[in-house]
Amino acid sequence: LVFSILAPSAFPTLSNVISILRQIAMLATISLGLTFVLITKRSDLSIGYSTSFLGIVVAALLVRAGMNIWLALITVLLGALIGLINGVVIAYLGVPDFIASLGVGYVVAGINQAYTKGHPISNLPADFEIFGAQRLGGVIPNAVIIMLIVLVVSSIILNQTKLGRYIYGVGDNEEASLMSGVNTRSTIVWAYVFCGIACGVTAVMLTSRLGSAHPQAAEDYLLDAIAAVWLGGTAFKDGEPNLAGTLLGALIIGTMANGLTILNVSYYYQDIATGLIILAAVIITSVQKSHKN
Repeated sequence: LVFSILAPSAFPTLSNVISILRQIAMLATISLGLTFVLITKRSDLSIGYSTSFLGIVVAALLVRAGMNIWLALITVLLGALIGLINGVVIAYLGVPDFIASLGVGYVVAGINQAYTKGHPISNLPADFEIFGAQRLGGVIPNAVIIMLIVLVVSSIILNQTKLGRYIYGVGDNEEASLMSGVNTRSTIVWAYVFCGIACGVTAVMLTSRLGSAHPQAAEDYLLDAIAAVWLGGTAFKDGEPNLAGTLLGALIIGTMANGLTILNVSYYYQDIATGLIILAAVIITSVQKSHKN
């Protein structure tokens, strides 16, 4: 409402709505994957490093190995492998999720920098633009369609399968789930695998949209993804992470950035505004949980 009043000719338009959806497609996708992990009351600090690395991988497969754009999607499987490593170290070796995921992230970032020497990989094939730069019918960005597909698949997994109920059960009461016969360790591993897959999909979309792969292209997504999940958790389910809320959280962050940019507000102040919103969300969530208790 505020942006529509302050910029009536630029903000409340169909083209700008589509632009916002296009801008948040990558953030929403990686945030949806992170939601699986946060539901289990754990975290994954490797997602930014992993997505940057996977972007380099897909670009290297296309440019230096000459692979077909569809074969390059094995990048998504590599993302699942990174998630599997995170999950096994955390669930089966007992390493705290904060330390384990950060350690895996540093290892991945180190491999990334060692391979690229800090230089981007460009000259991607033109048909690779289908995953992030092109639009269906010249109107709806393909990245938005991919984001919606990830949302639907994630929703089916979490709401229509046993594994989804187990993931919620582990987050709600891990000990009770274990006593009920749930293999809590494998459930946690699966949550990290889904998060890794989302990182792979995001990497493909981001690299396609940029037209090149940068070694640090997605490292800023970590804090934004956590913020998106928490903002959405404030809106739904008494502050608990959930898919609908995550999409809403990404929309809030994207709308803020878009509106402030239209108003020519410096990005310094954009960070302040985003930070205040996140703080407000966390405070509201804490109040909600205290009332619930």
